[in-house]
This record gives sequence, structure tokens and C-alpha cells, in this order.
Amino acid sequence: MSNPARTTFTAPESQGAAGIGRARDGRPDPVDRVVALFSGPRPAPIPEADDWSASLTAVRGVATQVRALQTSARDAIREGQRARREAETAVRAAEERAEHAESLLREAIARGERAEAQARAAADRADRAEAQTAEARAWLRRMHECMVAEFGGLTPDTPEP
Repeated sequence: MSNPARTTFTAPESQGAAGIGRARDGRPDPVDRVVALFSGPRPAPIPEADDWSASLTAVRGVATQVRALQTSARDAIREGQRARREAETAVRAAEERAEHAESLLREAIARGERAEAQARAAADRADRAEAQTAEARAWLRRMHECMVAEFGGLTPDTPEP
């Protein structure tokens, strides 16, 4: 046994209070370098006197808080469900309004297209009427000229229109 740690270790009881942690020659004891895991189990804390009424009061307080949190959670769930239902109702109403507006728009577009077609037809009729009027005036002029040419000598000086 040539290991110096084994040869210099002395039990603390034999050294007294002043010699704890020191080897016989005054150097630090190598056992001080051993990890605390090997120093033995920790002593259990001294239990306090049992205070059952305080424990019961604490349990009641926690139970009250848990019930309050459960009630709050149920209320929050109900409120969330109510808000979801209201939002769904609002969405459906908005979709219905949008569909109604789209149908009104389609009807207005159809009416506008019909009005444009009617306006084009009226413009065509007006153009044909103007052409017929011009043709009728030209025919009347020729007729008048023809009558004046044919019957102009039969009547005494008639002013021309």
C-alpha cells in the first residue's frame, strides 16, 4: 500500500475538532477532494409539527380556485361559442346580401343591355325615317317640277313656291 492518500488518512474522531481535514503532517487531507456523493446520505429535514387545519384550509382554497377557473373556462367556452354563432350568422347574412346585390347587378346589366338595344333600334328607325322623309321631299320636288313643266302654260302666272 504505497498510496499516500491511504497512508495519511486518519479518522476524524481520532484527530479531534482541530484536526479535521488535515493529515498528520499538516497538509490537506486527500479525502477532502472526494466528491460529495460519497460522503453519505443527507440528513432528513426535521419535520414540522403537523398542522392539519392549515392543510385543509389550503386544500379548500385550491379547490375554490379550481372551481372558479372551471366556471371561468365554461363561461369563456360559452362566450366563444356564442361569438362563433354570431359570426357565422353575420357571415351568412353578408353572403345573402352579396348574392342579392349580385342578382340586382345582373338585372341592372340586363336592363341596360335591353335599353341599349332599344336605343340602337330607335336610332335605326330614326335614320330610316329621315331617309324616307328626304326621299319623299325629293319625290315631291320632282312631282312639283313635273306639274309646273306640264301644266305651267295652262295657268296664268302662278308664283312658284
